[in-house]
Amino acid sequence: MLRSTLFALVLLSLSATQIWAEDVIADIKQARVLITGTDHNRPPSFAGLGDFIGWPGGVERMPNGDLVVVHSAGYWHSSFAQPRLIEPNLRKRWLKDGWPLDFAAPTGGRTMACRSSDGGKTWSKPTTIIDMKLDDGAHSIFKCQDGTVLLFIGVQASWYGYAKAPPAFAKDIDGLNTKQFILRSTDNGKTWSKPIELKSPGDFYERAHGVRPVQLQDGGILYSAYYQVAGEKFLRGAIRRSDDFGKTWKVISRIIPPDNNIDEPAIAQLKNGRLILITRPDGAVYFSDDVGVSWRKSKSTVVPPGISKLKAPQLIVLPDGTVVAVATWRNLRVFLSTDNGKTWSKDIPLDTSSYGYPGSFILEKDGSILLPYCASGRAPNRVYLVRFRVNSDRTGINLLPVYRSKS
Repeated sequence: MLRSTLFALVLLSLSATQIWAEDVIADIKQARVLITGTDHNRPPSFAGLGDFIGWPGGVERMPNGDLVVVHSAGYWHSSFAQPRLIEPNLRKRWLKDGWPLDFAAPTGGRTMACRSSDGGKTWSKPTTIIDMKLDDGAHSIFKCQDGTVLLFIGVQASWYGYAKAPPAFAKDIDGLNTKQFILRSTDNGKTWSKPIELKSPGDFYERAHGVRPVQLQDGGILYSAYYQVAGEKFLRGAIRRSDDFGKTWKVISRIIPPDNNIDEPAIAQLKNGRLILITRPDGAVYFSDDVGVSWRKSKSTVVPPGISKLKAPQLIVLPDGTVVAVATWRNLRVFLSTDNGKTWSKDIPLDTSSYGYPGSFILEKDGSILLPYCASGRAPNRVYLVRFRVNSDRTGINLLPVYRSKS
C-alpha cells in the first residue's frame, strides 16, 4: 500500500513537472498580459486623465478568488492637481522634458483598479477606487489573514521644488509634500472605507511604492515606507505595525543611515524568522532580529556598487528559503539569493523592453510569482502582468501563462 502510494505521488510530481515544462513561454511579449494602458482597456474619461495609466501598486487575490490589480491614472509621472505651483527653475526643466504642467486636472490623478473573475483570462475596465482632492495613487494592496483587504495609497501635494509648503498650500495634507493613507475593504474590494491617515514620522514627506506588507505569525502586519525631514540630505526608513488588521498603525522603527538614502524599502520575512529589507538606490541589505524594531545594515548589496540605480524593489521568499528580488535596474530584472540575502546572483532579465517599477505581488502555492509592472515612467504608459517561476536549480527563471487552465 505504501509503495503504491509513493509511486502515485511520483507520477503526480512528474505529471506536474511535465505540465509546467509544456507551459513555459520563451518570449516576455507573449507571456505578459496587458491589463490597461493608453491604448488598451483605457479608463473612462475624467478631468485629469491623459496618457499616463501606470504605477501599478500591486496585484492581490480577493477572498472570493477574484484577481485585482490596482494602479494610478493621470497625465504624467506625477499628476499634480490644480492649482499647482512648481519652483520656477524646476518648472522650466520639467517643461523642457515634456511634462504637461498646465494640464487641466482639478483633482490630479486617481487610484483605479481592474478585476478578473476568471483567473486572469479577461479583465474589467478600470474603475475608480478613490479620487481625493489632490493627486492620489495606489502604493500596495494586501489581503490580511482575516480576509480584510488593505489598500495603501499616496497623496501628492500640488507644489514641488520648495523647502516647505508655500503659504497657499500649507493646510493641505498637514503641509507635507506627500502623505500616506490606507483604505480597508471587507467585501472583496468592491467597496472601501474612508481613508485612514498615517501620521508621518517626518515633516517634509513620506512615500512608499509597491511594498507588500508582512503578516507575522502573531497576526501583526508590518509595512515599510520612507520619509524626509526638512533640511536633511538623506531619506530615512520607517517600519509601521498594525495589530488590528489595518485599522490603526504605529511606527515601531526609524532607520536613519548616516551616509545614504533609505528609499523605496522592501520588506520580507526569511524562513529563519529574521526580517530582511532592501532599498533603493544601491540595493543595500538590512536585517532585523527583533521583529522590525531595530535594523542592522549588512555588507551585502543586491547590485554591484556604483552601477546604475536599483528602483522599486520587491522581495519574495520562496518555500525553500530562496529570496527573490525583482526591481528596475535599467529595466525589469530579477536577482536571487540562496543564503538568506548574504550574496546575490547576477541580474536575470525579466522584461528588458519595459521600465518595470513593479508593484506588490502574489506568491502562489505552486511557487510561481504573479507580478504587475509598467512599460514606462512617463506617458504614454501601460500596465502589464506576468507570471514567472524560479527554476529548480535556482539559477534562472521560467515565464508561465498568467491564465492557467491547469492547476
